[in-house]
Parts: sequence; structure tokens; C-alpha cells
Amino acid sequence: MLSVRRRIWAALLLSLLLGACGKSAPPLEEIRPVRVMRVGAPVSAPGAELTGTVRAHVETPLSFRIGGKLVERRVDLGAVVKQGQAIARIDPQDASLNATAADAQAAAARAQLAQATMDYERALRLYEQKFVSQAEVDNRHTALDAARESARQADAQRALARNQAGYTTLLADANGVITQVAAEPGQVLAAGQPVVTLAHDGEREIAVDVPEHLRASVKLGDAVEVRFWALPGKTLPGRISELSPAADAAARTYPARIGFNHDAAVQLGMSASVRLAAPGGKAGAPAGDAVQIPLTALFGETGKQQVWLLDLKAGRVHARAVRVLGITDDAALVKGVVADDLVVTAGAHLLREGQRVKRLGAANAGAGQ
Repeated sequence: MLSVRRRIWAALLLSLLLGACGKSAPPLEEIRPVRVMRVGAPVSAPGAELTGTVRAHVETPLSFRIGGKLVERRVDLGAVVKQGQAIARIDPQDASLNATAADAQAAAARAQLAQATMDYERALRLYEQKFVSQAEVDNRHTALDAARESARQADAQRALARNQAGYTTLLADANGVITQVAAEPGQVLAAGQPVVTLAHDGEREIAVDVPEHLRASVKLGDAVEVRFWALPGKTLPGRISELSPAADAAARTYPARIGFNHDAAVQLGMSASVRLAAPGGKAGAPAGDAVQIPLTALFGETGKQQVWLLDLKAGRVHARAVRVLGITDDAALVKGVVADDLVVTAGAHLLREGQRVKRLGAANAGAGQ
């Protein structure tokens, strides 16, 4: 009986030992490397930034008043022209023939008028001698009036034809520069079809398109800051000088013009960035407790952005919701984090709540670090 019990206990002990040997070791927790930055002091709030191009305040598409075949274009793209300078010329032959025909019609009308005048005067003399009736005199008077009006019409047609003969040469109506060429010699043009576009000398503006979500916050006369891509470091003050009340049917944006202090270094066609006033204030107004962080630190859906904050003692990250106030080329102005917080700036989309991380390099202040 004792041996049977020993065998039973030995079997139980053996099964326990085998069960303990079969358990696998717990998995190692994944540690991800991340780059972090230390949040700096609160900064000024930038407003929304729009992109536009430098345009002339007045741009005129120049065209002929009559149709015809373009035989000569005397200017090219970028040409500087003076008021009254010849721009292009169409074939004058048809216009010249029309003027000749109008001259002939006017001469014929004058001859008919002279004949009607003589007939009327003859009828008056015959009436005094009782050879014709009053009705005949009235008919001659009516014919004279008609001839007189026909002569006036022919004179007007002759003047119009002569004017049209002069329209075969297109002249610049102001000093400026050619910014677009729309027709080439040999092309048959309709009346009013643009040949070139003339940007008048003088005031320059920036053409921008205001998105629908910013339309309510943009008003005529608002102050803005203008930066030019080709002129690093140059910032000029400006104001919204024009703002369309209706959105573009295709783009669903509101065309606007930005007036700025003219600078000789600013050329037509340059790209520019226009920073609007910050919400509730002027461009560059203080943002209170808002701080600047790199765009790469943000994750989440639009309107529900978050950032990862690093807990140095635990070596783990925790998500914190932030409110985005503005965005520039490479940084975002947010509320929800404070100075000296450690924000993950690289690898944010690969993390999870409470995950252990390994910090790469030293933390630096500033959005660009």
C-alpha cells in the first residue's frame, strides 16, 4: 500500500515538473526610438497664410476693333511699351476697300441730293405758273427730305469706314509691359479677340484666392504681411484692397487683391505668401499660452489633433489633445502643451499609449529642432 502511494506522488510531481518546463518566457516589451524636442516659450500667433502672384493693378487685354488677318505683331512677351506705340497690324485691304466704297456711296448720295434740290425748285416755279399742282410740289419736297437724310447717312457711313480703316493698327493705350501674347501672325482674328495683355505701369498688387472657411474672417482693409519667395528676408506691410463677394464657380474660392508698398525689387509674376491677421487680432498678435511645434509632432484627424509627450522618469509616452491655431510652412501654433514639455517630433504615427521609447539625441527648444 505504501509503494502505491509513493508511485502516485511521484507521478504527480513529475507532471508538475513537466508543466513548469513547458511555460514560455514572457515577451520583451518593444522599445521604439523617437526624437523629441523641449517646448519653448509662447510665441506670436500667425494668421492663415495664402499664396498668390504679383499682378499689375490694371491689366488690359488689347484687341482690334474689327476682324481681319494678323499680318504683323511688333512686340513680344516682356516688351516694355509706351502709350501710342504700335503693337500689331491686320491686313488693311478690306478696310481700305470699305472706305473707298463708303466714299463712293457718299458721293452718290450728294448727287441725288443735288438732283432732288433742283427738282423741288423747278416744281416751285411751275406751281407759281399754275402748270403743276400742290401735290406735285409736296412730292418733290418729300423726295428732297429723303435725299438729304440719305446724304447724312452716307456721310456717317463714310466716317465709320474711315475710322475702321484706322483700326487696322493696334496701339498701346498706356505705358506698361506685355505680360501675355495670345495671337500670332497669319491668324484670322475676330473683333475683340485679345492679341496681347498689357500690364500698366504704376501700382502693383498680389492676386490671392481666399478659401471658403476663411471668408468670414477676411474683410476689406485688413492688414496683412507679404513675403516674396524670390526675396528671402523681405517682408512688406499690405492691406486687402479688393475682395469678391461671390465665390468662383469652379474653385469655390473668393478672389482678392492685396495692395502693398511698392518696392523696385518686386517684379510682375513673383510668387508671394500673404499672412492674414490672426483670429481675433492683428497679424503677429500675442497668442497667450500658445506654443510652436513642428508639423511632424501632430497626429490624428483634422480638428482632433494630438501630440505625444515623453515622461522621462517612466520612459513612456502619453497622448495629449491640442488645438491648432495656425500653420506655417513647417510648424504649427497650438494650445494644450506648455513650455518645457517634451514632445515627440519623429515617429509619432508609430506609437501607442503608454509605450516605452528610447530618446534619440538631446531635446532642443524651438519648432525647427
